[in-house]
Amino acid sequence: MTRLARFLAPFALSLLVATQAAAQGSLDSPRWTYEVRAVDFRPDLAQFSTFYGDSHSTYFALAGTYRLLDRLELGGEYGRMTEHGVGVLSDTGALGGSVEYRLDSLHVFANWIFQRDPSQRVVPYLGGGLLVMRYEQTVDLQPTISGRTDPGWSARAGVRLQVASVGPQPQGAYWRSYLFAEAQRMSAKVDGQNLGGDAFVLGFRMEFNFE
Repeated sequence: MTRLARFLAPFALSLLVATQAAAQGSLDSPRWTYEVRAVDFRPDLAQFSTFYGDSHSTYFALAGTYRLLDRLELGGEYGRMTEHGVGVLSDTGALGGSVEYRLDSLHVFANWIFQRDPSQRVVPYLGGGLLVMRYEQTVDLQPTISGRTDPGWSARAGVRLQVASVGPQPQGAYWRSYLFAEAQRMSAKVDGQNLGGDAFVLGFRMEFNFE
């Protein structure tokens, strides 16, 4: 069994079990979700602050989920970080010249939601999943370095605050909106170097079901 297959097997099994359970009863929650996420990211790269002037970076991400059960959802998240700094000159090894570092991250995850009823205002959750990152580094007068990491993992924990809700109704829309805060831990390696790190997320979440 390949490394990727070993990663995917537990998620495929949980998806099968959850799908069978979902088929046995109706959902009391909206099924579809989108999120707009503002991310404060602290990379594990040892010299990140040397090259880019700070130990952290900020970027925006988008996420979407499908709620299989009232307490289980599967989703994906995409984010892009771009930083500008000072690179290493290849002839002397000293700092000099501009450098641009771009990091694209793609998560596939499952969240377990601690929600007893649809009217609950404060909703904690825990999640985890797979992570792949694509990187590109461009330094003045030097070849661009690019590639992607091996499949890694991400874990998340957060809390949502419900700000509005409409439905469910016999006919028409059913939706709920939230503000949320989330902590993430990411690990994705290439040549033994971890491009992941820790992140703190603030965002807006919309759950909806149009029938």
